[in-house]
Amino acid sequence: MLDSPVIAGWKTELLRVSQWTGLDERLSPAATKKRRTHWASRDEAWRHFHSKPAFARWDERILSAYIDCAIPQTQPNGARTLAFDRHIEYLIYRTLPGTLSARLAHGAPVPVEFIAGTHSREVRHVGLEMTRRIVGERFEWVNGSHLFPMERPTA
Repeated sequence: MLDSPVIAGWKTELLRVSQWTGLDERLSPAATKKRRTHWASRDEAWRHFHSKPAFARWDERILSAYIDCAIPQTQPNGARTLAFDRHIEYLIYRTLPGTLSARLAHGAPVPVEFIAGTHSREVRHVGLEMTRRIVGERFEWVNGSHLFPMERPTA
């Protein structure tokens, strides 16, 4: 698992309540519901994403590939459109499983390793108690944030 800690204990109930009330839309990546979907040019898309703190840390080759693949040119004038449905992305974040920790309380059915970013806000918010219980010794830290694979793809 790449910097995806398992939510457990009282945080599971907090997750359920936040999903039920819609509060998670302000506290989680569910804000992608309002993600921008159109850019006038590749350069505009680059500037847009590179100005965002999370994307600004990405390796420039990865950000370039993201723009080319996820925001392809859709108009002869160079305009670009997001290639995936932001509503589906929103629904993924709105349906984070609140029952995963109970299912994995006695271990995972297959070996699992966890790699966490040293500067991951997600790890700090959720905690790692249940994750450590599931993965045991198969736990590693790498330099970077939650999106460390995009920041340091070679590593």
